[in-house]
Amino acid sequence: MNNQAQEAREALGARLRGFRKDAGFTSGRAFAVATGWAESKVSRLENGKQNPSEDDIRVWCATTNRQEHLDDLIATVRHIDELWLEWRRQLQTGAERRQRKAIPVYAKTKVFRIWHPTLVWGTLQTAEYAAETFRQVVDYYEIPDDAEAATAKRLERQQYLYQGNRIFNVVLGEQALYTNFGGAEVMKGQLDRLLAVMRIPRLSLGIIPRSAPVGIWPGNSFSMFDEKLVLVETYSAE
Repeated sequence: MNNQAQEAREALGARLRGFRKDAGFTSGRAFAVATGWAESKVSRLENGKQNPSEDDIRVWCATTNRQEHLDDLIATVRHIDELWLEWRRQLQTGAERRQRKAIPVYAKTKVFRIWHPTLVWGTLQTAEYAAETFRQVVDYYEIPDDAEAATAKRLERQQYLYQGNRIFNVVLGEQALYTNFGGAEVMKGQLDRLLAVMRIPRLSLGIIPRSAPVGIWPGNSFSMFDEKLVLVETYSAE
């Protein structure tokens, strides 16, 4: 878990511990008896080792008579969830739902700043290239196969390339032009697509050559949506 999310979870746990002690429960064991939980769960929540659910927060506030803090604590839980979302949790019903969630963010964003060291950014992908990436997602995470529906939702984002006054600043590593998804014909179609979108006036597409000296490890891909949201994707979470 990233540092910001972990620190927020630990701070929440300390706050819950304070509520428990103020309510007269001198030990986690006594609180576990009152709630019907395992003592280990109480310990994990108070020490920031486990994310509480919204129902956990409701039980905690009711048991400690701190109902006035319920809305604030639930907002904190949701914020922590936004900071760190595990792929297995997000993709448990398939990939299409995650793609659908992106549409409102794209609709609201005016300036996009994108970096990807090894893949073509999703909004610039062809249908064939996108479908191949989702087939790999389905296989790797062992999730329900909804690659076709997920591809359709990803392609829906392309409408924003042509609507309004949005600005797109996209930088790819040169490796993105070579990472093979679907074979030669799929890759040829994808490269043709990149040549076509480069003509869009509000799209700036840059390629960092593989031979360029590296001043800092390029790391994972990231997407910046105005000044409101930065999304970083890793193998385990985003």
